[in-house]
Amino acid sequence: MYHAIKEWGGTPFGFIDDVTITVEGKIEENTKSLSNILEKCCNWAKSRMTKIDLGDKLGFIHFTKNVKPKDEKVQLTLPNGELREPQKEVKLLGITLNNLLDFKSHILNKINKARKAVGAIWHLGGVQKGMRGSAVRSLYIACVRPIVEYGLEIWHHKILKGEIHKLEVMQNMALRRIVGAYRTTPIAVLQKEAGIMPYSIRLKFMVARKAIRLHLNISKTNPINGHLLTLIEKSPIAKLTTLYMLAKDDRDYMIKKDEKRKCKRVEPLTLKQQQNQTIGILKKQAMEEWQEMYWNSSKDLWYHNITVESKCTDNLSKMVTGVIMKKDSRRILSNITQFRTGHGNFGAWFKKFGIEKDSYNCKCGELETVHHILVECPLLEEERKGLKRISPEMDMSTLLNSLTGLQEIVSFISAWRD
Repeated sequence: MYHAIKEWGGTPFGFIDDVTITVEGKIEENTKSLSNILEKCCNWAKSRMTKIDLGDKLGFIHFTKNVKPKDEKVQLTLPNGELREPQKEVKLLGITLNNLLDFKSHILNKINKARKAVGAIWHLGGVQKGMRGSAVRSLYIACVRPIVEYGLEIWHHKILKGEIHKLEVMQNMALRRIVGAYRTTPIAVLQKEAGIMPYSIRLKFMVARKAIRLHLNISKTNPINGHLLTLIEKSPIAKLTTLYMLAKDDRDYMIKKDEKRKCKRVEPLTLKQQQNQTIGILKKQAMEEWQEMYWNSSKDLWYHNITVESKCTDNLSKMVTGVIMKKDSRRILSNITQFRTGHGNFGAWFKKFGIEKDSYNCKCGELETVHHILVECPLLEEERKGLKRISPEMDMSTLLNSLTGLQEIVSFISAWRD
């Protein structure tokens, strides 16, 4: 039937028994053509003792650049004489398409589904009780991200800043649950602590990675291996084509950064035939962009000073807190997060955010801060001996940003809380 549809003037594509037929031209002419093709398809099916479903599953939509075209309500005549109104949206292989092909409804639907999934994860871990941080993190990566990123290579070029912000808000809910952080903890700090890349960077990286993988598995005779070569961030079609050409020629090219205000820098990218090596280069650039974004957005001097030697990474084994996330309880992880960020159950934190408390001071009478608890409080001299063995100078970076230091901090917090 596919060959017959082409002869009848349509362009068919499908998956198993789901067939989509498209025609191009003016809306009224297209509708007549589709009615004619559909009738011939039904006759073809009838001659082979089968039947085409003309019920609710039959989708019909006009794709147009005009927001409100004059002939947008032209109806499709079905073989049984019934008239079918054009739909505002249709779903094709999990992608929601509207008549403007701006993918807004698809993106918002995916964000809402992802938010519900995060809501389910939310109940699995709080500040003090629940699953280990690494388990919550794995659930987010395995169950939430695929919801958002399905079909990313098709719709990413239409996503707006406001929609990226909604993605970040959804992700931020998960970040707080992963590390057991307080709501006031800065987002840039949360991302680094949880080892989760910002979506503004991840979307670009994932699209580039998918394009590279597609190139290395595509036939050399495919028409997309043509000679169109443009900057990768200019148009949705040229993005994939450019990557194919770059990888095919195995040369150095310049790729423009996605900066609407100004181009901060232009970086070279050598695309090798080895898939892993090429993706590794892209991943390294994404990490460098994340690190730069962190430095530019981080206003938390306490966290900044103690983690100055640590780089942003999404590899749990390379994170200082990775071992604690994997092995220790949520209560311990949350306490470590509070001490590292300075946002937690401390008198100074309550005072800073105007939260009423009987006293903002430590039992010794001084304002209760992380530094005071770890270094100054005279009531904790005995508990502090283990910390001094790790760092005689009581250097905060050594104590709070090294594995040996954090392990001793866990013992200290346990004695202090008790």
